[in-house]
Amino acid sequence: MTEKPVALTPLSRRAALGGIGIGFLGAVSRARAASIETPRFEVIGVRDPQLGAQLAIAEQYGLFKEQGLEVTVRWTQSAADTLTIMGGGAAPVGVGGSFTQVVFGGQQLPVRTISALADIAETQGFALAPGVKLAHPRELEGKRLAFTQGNSQVLLLAKLAETFRFDQSKITLVNMNQSEGVVAAARGDVHGLLGWQPNLFRLVGLGGSMYCTGGTLYVTGKAEVQPENDRLLYNHSTLMASQSWIDEKPNTLAALLRALVAATRMMSEDRPKAMQALQQVLRIDNDALEVMVAANKYAMGISPALIASHRFQTQWALNIKRIPSAPSPESCFTTRIAGMVDPALVTWKPAT
Repeated sequence: MTEKPVALTPLSRRAALGGIGIGFLGAVSRARAASIETPRFEVIGVRDPQLGAQLAIAEQYGLFKEQGLEVTVRWTQSAADTLTIMGGGAAPVGVGGSFTQVVFGGQQLPVRTISALADIAETQGFALAPGVKLAHPRELEGKRLAFTQGNSQVLLLAKLAETFRFDQSKITLVNMNQSEGVVAAARGDVHGLLGWQPNLFRLVGLGGSMYCTGGTLYVTGKAEVQPENDRLLYNHSTLMASQSWIDEKPNTLAALLRALVAATRMMSEDRPKAMQALQQVLRIDNDALEVMVAANKYAMGISPALIASHRFQTQWALNIKRIPSAPSPESCFTTRIAGMVDPALVTWKPAT
């Protein structure tokens, strides 16, 4: 898809030449605000540090206002809400996971990712129930594992089966929501849980043990970090916008992205201050929140790693027949907005 050039509003001669210091900075600020097509709008957020961390920080510390925006974050419980709301055209901007974008692309809906938010593979994983000890992964055969249907953590099991040569079909998967899975594993009704944080953390707190995450194996009792090109699972959280806004309101989206870049910077440079916002806005108990935030790798932009997650989740969506055909990265991602904010945020180039 050909992307239109961005029309930037130039500073007037008077603003550019008529003052210094505060007066000049004020003129620059007004010029920036004037270039924003729609300063007031709603963003669909998810009350989860994998997907909503930067939104929470920007909301709490006025980072949207610093960019001339009046953003209302509509907090929801999961990326499934983003699919419904944005898919129905009820909101122009929202957050989700790689799978969310795959579904939009597979259904040929006019929504594209304008930036990654975080690499969230380490927050997805598999934990054994209390008292379950395995001498080898093949001892998973005959076991019962809790999982939540429609989520890609089951691919961890497929990768383990391929790596350690056991028969995945001999494992019984029991569909239940994540909180039920934690309880079932703690009671011994199932032998483990395939899921995501903080549910894995809670099971470990009840006496369970981590067996693997998207990027780390614990099968020997020691953490074995997997190479980037051979992980068990790939997934990112993403910021998505409607195609109409990408075409017609690029300056607004660029201002939004600048605010979230500032929030990401706070995550690395002032973690205690960032955590205060996450605790207050996301409403997650502190111990679980610490684990989840530490597991995420927060980084903005359009990168090859983000595209790797797209391809991985696309294959999963095809396997479960969630989409009829594979959407290309070029149809699902735009580098336009990230490039406006900082060309260094764009390290992936679409095929011509």
